[in-house]
Amino acid sequence: MENGRFAKYKYFTHVMINKTDMFMITRRGVLFVTKGTFGQLTCEWQYTFDEFTKEPFIVHGRRLRIEAKERVKSVFHAKEFGKIINFKTPEDARWILTKLEEAREPSPSQ
Repeated sequence: MENGRFAKYKYFTHVMINKTDMFMITRRGVLFVTKGTFGQLTCEWQYTFDEFTKEPFIVHGRRLRIEAKERVKSVFHAKEFGKIINFKTPEDARWILTKLEEAREPSPSQ
């Protein structure tokens, strides 16, 4: 993905949001990945766990809310304070929240 930009991230799990978008969890954080027309993968946004300002939580049954430290991309873009990911079902949202908690636990090798 993106010429190996995330090669050092240790993959933990992922869930497909729809046919082209996936929410990926690594041992360092989360990535929202989009699959392009020709199969290329692009990271639309990402946060490390260190950037989280509170524990992720579910809103309205199937929406995962991640609140993160303020980021300013440029003078012309709005400030970011996190993301909301809409899953297909409440079960998908609960499953990924559980996996997020597991990924944030120290691994035996650390």
